[in-house]
Amino acid sequence: MTEPSNLIRPGTTPTTRRRRPSFAAPRDEIDVPPLNQIAPTLELPWHQTPTGTPDRTTDYHHPDGHHLGLRVQSRGLAIQTWITAGPDLPPIPDGATATEQADAQAARDARLQPGRTWHAVLNTRTSEDLATDLGALLRDRLLPALTNKPRGIPAPPPPARTGQPNPHSAEGTQK
Repeated sequence: MTEPSNLIRPGTTPTTRRRRPSFAAPRDEIDVPPLNQIAPTLELPWHQTPTGTPDRTTDYHHPDGHHLGLRVQSRGLAIQTWITAGPDLPPIPDGATATEQADAQAARDARLQPGRTWHAVLNTRTSEDLATDLGALLRDRLLPALTNKPRGIPAPPPPARTGQPNPHSAEGTQK
C-alpha cells in the first residue's frame, strides 16, 4: 500500500489534467522569422517607427497622420495588418464648378474616413515567401484603402423556404 501524499488535502480528490478531445485539431505553431526582417520598406513619406517588440510588431507613420501596423499573431499562424486613416480629408475646391465640387465630394466619400481602420490578415501557412506576400498585401490591399474604401463581400441571398413563395422571383406575383 502507498503512503498518503502530503500534497493532497484529506477529503478532496486530486484534479485530473483535462485532455484535448480526440476530434480537436493539433496545435500548430509556425516558426515565423522576426517581423523586422520580413517587413517591407515603404516609399517616402512613410517611415517606420521603433516598437518595444520589433520581432512581433512593426509600425509605420505618414506625415498626414495615417498609421499602418503589422503584428504576428500567437503561434505564428497569421500576420495581422491594419491601416488607420489620418484626421484630415482633402479639401473641396472653393472656386470650382458644381461638377468639380461633386466629383471632389464623391472622392472624399469613397475614401477611408478619418480615424477608421481597415484590416487584412496574411495566413503564414499558405505563404511561400512571407516577405513578398506581406509587401503585396500592403501595396495591393491596405494602401489603396486610403483612397478607395474597400467594400465588403456581399452576403448570399437567404435560402428559399419550403412551401412559401420566393420573394426574389418574379413568377407567381400578379396584381
